Parts: sequence; C-alpha cells; structure tokens
Amino acid sequence: MKMPKNRAIYIGVVALVWAFAYFYIFNAKIDVNGDNCRYYTYATALATGQGYTDISAPTPHPTNAFPPGYPLLMMPLRFFTDSVVAQKVLNGLFLLGGALLLFFLMIKRKLPDSLALVGACAAILSDRVLHFSTMMMSEMSCFFVSAAAIYLLTLMKEEKPFYKDWAFYGMLVMVLLCYHIRTQGVALFAAVVLFFLCSKKWKEAAGTVAGFVVGCLPWVLRNKALGLGQSRYFESIAQVNPWRPEDGSLDLGGIVGRFFDTLAMLVSKALPNSVIPYFKVDYTPEVSAGFLLWVAAIVLVALIVRGFWSFGKYRWVLIGYTVFTFGLISIFSTPSENRYLTSIIPFLNMGLLVGLYEVVVWALRRMGSKLAFSPWILALLLLTSVGNIKELHAMNRMPFPPAYQNFFRMGAVLKEHVSPETVVASRKGELLYMFSGTRVTGYAFSQDDRAVIQKMLDDGVEYVILDQLGYSSTYRYLYPAIQKNDDLFFVASHIPNPDTYLLKFDREAARKKLSQTNP
Repeated sequence: MKMPKNRAIYIGVVALVWAFAYFYIFNAKIDVNGDNCRYYTYATALATGQGYTDISAPTPHPTNAFPPGYPLLMMPLRFFTDSVVAQKVLNGLFLLGGALLLFFLMIKRKLPDSLALVGACAAILSDRVLHFSTMMMSEMSCFFVSAAAIYLLTLMKEEKPFYKDWAFYGMLVMVLLCYHIRTQGVALFAAVVLFFLCSKKWKEAAGTVAGFVVGCLPWVLRNKALGLGQSRYFESIAQVNPWRPEDGSLDLGGIVGRFFDTLAMLVSKALPNSVIPYFKVDYTPEVSAGFLLWVAAIVLVALIVRGFWSFGKYRWVLIGYTVFTFGLISIFSTPSENRYLTSIIPFLNMGLLVGLYEVVVWALRRMGSKLAFSPWILALLLLTSVGNIKELHAMNRMPFPPAYQNFFRMGAVLKEHVSPETVVASRKGELLYMFSGTRVTGYAFSQDDRAVIQKMLDDGVEYVILDQLGYSSTYRYLYPAIQKNDDLFFVASHIPNPDTYLLKFDREAARKKLSQTNP
C-alpha cells in the first residue's frame, strides 16, 4: 500500500528536526563519565577477536561489568574505524530510528498524522535525550530497541498462532537485546508479559517467558563458566554507598526505605524535570519536593497515563514499561537525579502530548463546542525546549576543564614514554586508557593505606596519577596513602595549573615495607 504523500513529508520533517537539533548540539569530545570509554574498550576487544574482554586491565580478562548488547552494536563500526565520532553518530541514528518508530506507532493506533509528527519531534527535542545521544552510552540503543519491540508487538496477527508469526520472534529478539543492552531492560520484558496477560493471551505470555529465559541462558552460563559471579548491579542493592565501602550495607528495612525515597524522588522531581524542559528542581536529598511539585507530578502522571490509554490494548505495555522502569531504578540505585530515566523519556514525552490532545478534545466535546482542536497547536510546546538546547550547545562547545586537560596530557606523556604493557593506577582508568593506551587500574577504596599499597602491588602498578579531577575518593583514599608512604613514590612528570602528578611507584621498596609491617 502506497504511503500518503503528507505522511512521507512528515517523516522527512522528523528527520530534518533530528538533523538540525543533533548536529547543533553535537559534541565531538569524549565524555568524561568513564563508562562510555568502557563500552568503547569492550567493543574494541570484540572487533579485534579478543572476546568480551577488558583489554585495558593489568591482566586482560573476560568481563561482565556491563551487559554485552551495546558493545555488540558498536562492534561492526569499530571493526572498520577507531573513530569515536562515528560511534557518536551511530547513537544519534538510534535516536532518529526510535523517534520514527514512535511516529509509526501513533499512526498505527489511528492518531492524527499531525499529532504523530509532533509526538515524534517531542521524543527528539529533549535536552536530556540529546545529551546522551551524542556520547557513547547505551541509552539511545535501549530506546531504539524498546520502541522496535513495542512496534513489532502491534504487528502481530490476531488470526495467526504466535509461534508462526514473524513479528512475535522479532519482538522477542528486541526484548532480549534491550535486556542485554541495559539490565533495567528487564522492565520491557515484564511489560510485554503484562500486556499478554491483560489480553488473556496465556500462550503468548508463556512463550515470551520461555523465549526470554532461553535467550538469557548463554550470557548467564558464560558468566558462570568463567566464574564472574553476578552483575555488579545486584551487588549494589544492599550497599549504603558504592563509592564508600566502609559505610557498610543496608538491612532489609534500609533497602525498603531507600526504595521509597528514590521512587518519590523519581516521581516528584525527576519526572517533571524530564518532560517539562524549563522545569528546574533541586535534587538535594535534604530538600523535599513540596506540595506544588507533587501536584505538578500527579498532573503529569495523569496526562501521560491518559496518553498511553489512547493506544488501546497496547496501553498496558507502555504503562507497564514505565512503572517497571521506575521500580527497577528505585531498587538498583542510590538517588541519581533523572539519568536512568533517559531511555524512556521519549515515551513519556509522547504520552504527555497525546494525553494533552485527548484531554483538550474531551473538554471541548463536553462543553458542546464545535471547534476542532488542531494538534499543530501542541507544536508550540516544542519551542519550550529551545532554551535548554541552546544551553546544551554552549556546554558541548566548551573545552575540557583544566584538570581534565592535564589528566589527558599526562596520558599522552605515558603513551610517548612507556610501553603499552605498563600498568598505571588512577581514579579514571577508563578515560586514561583512551589517551595513554597503557594498562590501567583503580586504587583500593580503603582508608587503610596498607590496603591501598597492597592493591597496587597485586595489580602490578608501576605508575600512579595524582589528579585534581574533583573525586572525593582521591582525597579520601589515594592521597593519604601516598602521604603516609611518600618514600615509595617519586615524581616522574608534573603538569601545573592545576597540579597533576605522574608518580613512579617503587614496587620493591613497597614489598619490603609491607613485609616488615606484616611479619
């Protein structure tokens, strides 16, 4: 069937909106969060035939620090080029692809084409989403495959047994890929099962569960065979603070309390901050949301649910995906503002706009008005994103802070003067590896200086970088250990403003010193 002319034009408009917004805010620099470097490193290992391995470690070894889905998606491009920019553009294309899938999803549910266009553009024009689309992180690929899974779900034929329907298998592959991209992708699996249960499709629900279990087995068995243990996300559930091990663990009451605290933060602060561009909130835990903020959050929830309701029986997968995602984030993480909502923000934006449209149409009908409400009016709301997008553009054009510039320069010094097999300890080993090409490791998060020194010995550390990147662990663990054992460290290189040191670690002297204090 031939696509209507206006629909083809609308697709072109979505692509143009994406192109203008994406390349306006594009950031060619590597992000300083570190995780994006890990993804790149793992993709490099896959592309060079070394398996899913941490090739930056003192002794390269198989890893399960992150699920393998996103590095697998990066691998084909990494096979042909080592360009970081190319990987960033790939992430941008995931955003465009996901937005187009939402456009087709709205069209398929008989919503006006103009509303589908505005909804798809809203999925793109979020500064939070755009920010993540220009770095090597897994959020955009997660958004794309989850949108693909839900769209494929709508393509399943009622009259055909599910096990003979290609759309079912396509949906299942996308659900599995979503989970293997981000662990919180299990929320999509739960949402699909919920949809089948609400539709009284018991066989389809059972088939999805069976397929998901079988699809997860290779990763589970691989980790078990290699003795890698469970995911680090599970380990963090009971930790008071993953960055301060000495703070200990939470009991069951503490875990439950943190769950509700985080959930309240997500609903009352992160949700408004994510879907209303100009809505600024104070994420400080000591600052409560307040009555007006809760009212705003409740209104937003009602509008989003009303928007999802317009998708007929598929409302359950959209509502379920949102609810389960909020729940999982509350279980697995300490408060983290709205970062972990990023992959579902496009769905929330779509639901909000559709909900607004439906409420206005309903209100006009109840008032007996003969006026027809045009979705084009909602396009004016997209203009509220302009200010934040301009701020993002300005931020991405700024150079690295001086402390990071010195850190990266120190990486270049290492690359020029030491072998790739040299092991260097620093706070941001993942970042350092991108510039030094050496083996990298962290340091022990311990206030016992002997434990810090012992880990350096165990890891084969030859150099240590003492930086001023601003991480509390440097001043809490590394710097005190160096001060107490200044006879073991010698300045090999120094870059001022701010002072950044490359210290040569005397392994033999350290070994002797520890043996004397631990007879």
